[in-house]
Amino acid sequence: MYQRGQDSFQQVLNGLQLGYRFIDTASHYDNESDVAQAVRESQVQREDVFLVTKIWFDDMGEKAPEAILESLKRLDTEYVDLLLMHFPGANDALQSPSANRKRRETTWRAMEEAKSSGRAKSIGVANFTRRHLKEMFEYCREPPSVLQTEIHPYFQQTKLVEFAVQKGLQVQSFSPLAHGELNLLEDKVLKSIAATHQKSTAQVVLRWLLQKSILPIVFSRSRQRLAENLDTNFQLSSGDMDRISFLDRDMAEARVGFDPNLIA
Repeated sequence: MYQRGQDSFQQVLNGLQLGYRFIDTASHYDNESDVAQAVRESQVQREDVFLVTKIWFDDMGEKAPEAILESLKRLDTEYVDLLLMHFPGANDALQSPSANRKRRETTWRAMEEAKSSGRAKSIGVANFTRRHLKEMFEYCREPPSVLQTEIHPYFQQTKLVEFAVQKGLQVQSFSPLAHGELNLLEDKVLKSIAATHQKSTAQVVLRWLLQKSILPIVFSRSRQRLAENLDTNFQLSSGDMDRISFLDRDMAEARVGFDPNLIA
């Protein structure tokens, strides 16, 4: 879902043809029109697709209402199933905590209006820390239903997940397989568990998240990998789950994406 142009279109089309019905996009990914084209050409009915998009931090505050309408136009739909605030703000030293809070609150008001008007079936946040969430519950009229954040075996964010679940949020994981120098899929513990179940390490990680009631969001340029990632209908033992939990590093170097703790 992170690729532009034809790559993005083909990935989404492949996913829909294989049986995926959850599509995660964002205005910042610059592929909402490609997603719309893929849904049309797949011939899957719109009501059978769960469509997610996000408001980028440049469009927060007073720009949010127009940004929502523009996303709907690019997606060629009257509504999205889930609308997220992509970040709690920009990492800008010139932005004071009070200014950032005001932008978040103004953005959330626009999102609440989008839900009440039917333009968004549900609303939530992405990349929020516990601090941002606690603050949000001071001003929200409609509480967020979803937290999308980075979670994988090396970066489990246990306290954040526990807080979100306590507040009634469904947690979604982006970058569930990590990437780059972390080499998560080469981890010896994960490979050992995978061999026991005759599955790939990726399938083990995705199953681990599902058993923790966390929804993993995956993407791949490979149709074969997309199909493999759907094959998670097996059960990890409590021992398997514990072994994976012990892999948590919970350090900055284990994080793949930008650190939202830097946002006031």
